[in-house]
Amino acid sequence: MIKEVEFKPPFSYTVEYIKDNKTVGTLSYSLIYDRMELDNIEVKKEYRNKHIGTKLMSYLVSIAIEKHVVNITLEVRQSNAIAISLYKKFGFREVALRKNYYEKENGILMEKQVM
Repeated sequence: MIKEVEFKPPFSYTVEYIKDNKTVGTLSYSLIYDRMELDNIEVKKEYRNKHIGTKLMSYLVSIAIEKHVVNITLEVRQSNAIAISLYKKFGFREVALRKNYYEKENGILMEKQVM
């Protein structure tokens, strides 16, 4: 079950994925007028590979469509192949490389056009 748990006016939101009466995944995003940014997505280690990240991303995309968002952007560590694969599954594409964005590691800026 996904539930909206936090709203920090005026633009930030957090949702949780609840399983076995525990929060096992979270997703935080910003919605600024007609643009959305995925700030963070995390699934507890023992619940990974159970499609929870996919369900959280589906929720994010559905909110973007409902709110008539133009695009969703995110940044991800260049070494995080699992996350990059998830994002690409949802139609995100790599649009820029940010050198040393994570101290000594590059970050990839990814974008999905929604509208």
